[in-house]
Amino acid sequence: MQRKLIGLALVSWALSSCGNAQASQTLIPALEKLAAQDNAEAVYHLGMAYQTGAGLPKDSSKAFEAFRRAAELGDVLASYKLGCFYDGQGAGLVQDDPELALRYKLVAAEAGYALAQQDVAALYAAREEFESAVSWLENAMEQGWPDALATYASVHNGANGIEPDPVKAAAYFRIYIDRTDGSVQQREWLSDFERKLSPDEKRRVEEVVDSYRAAPNAITVRALSGQRAAEALISRP
Repeated sequence: MQRKLIGLALVSWALSSCGNAQASQTLIPALEKLAAQDNAEAVYHLGMAYQTGAGLPKDSSKAFEAFRRAAELGDVLASYKLGCFYDGQGAGLVQDDPELALRYKLVAAEAGYALAQQDVAALYAAREEFESAVSWLENAMEQGWPDALATYASVHNGANGIEPDPVKAAAYFRIYIDRTDGSVQQREWLSDFERKLSPDEKRRVEEVVDSYRAAPNAITVRALSGQRAAEALISRP
């Protein structure tokens, strides 16, 4: 299960700061003031600034320390980021550790962060705990996380420990394509796959597609809000 969208929140941080240098000049000092008061979310946003170089010099070591502190203070997105360091993004600061990666990412997954749920699914799949993997993947898929939709469709088209289900494979791959403006090759593959379905299977595919409603929760929305979430934090009374 590939985790292609790991950097989406980082991109959001960087893009939201473009052309807004004055905002960055006031944002970082305000975050630092809140961080000095042990505001967990402020510490997390400082970690993101250090990781992306948006408003602060890029520094992976300081980012890691900020995420560690914010996680200890209870910020679930910081816990996710800390898990990422132990899941191949340690940049020489820490060694890969699947157990620690799972422990930290589970905090965010249980809080409802869709990307963490997808990552946890991948970590469970690597442990061959397929029932848990699919369950967490479903959680991310229900929030409309694109890679989770694609992976959910793929595993139901044939994967270790998962019973094939052509209806789920077709329905959720179509939803993925519709939400991401899929490629010509993807659309051709889906058309060929659906031609092989029985009339009853095609009817059930339509039912799944028609009834699907993505429902991202607040923690997922905050994660993808990037710098806007930081600005909202410092503007609170």
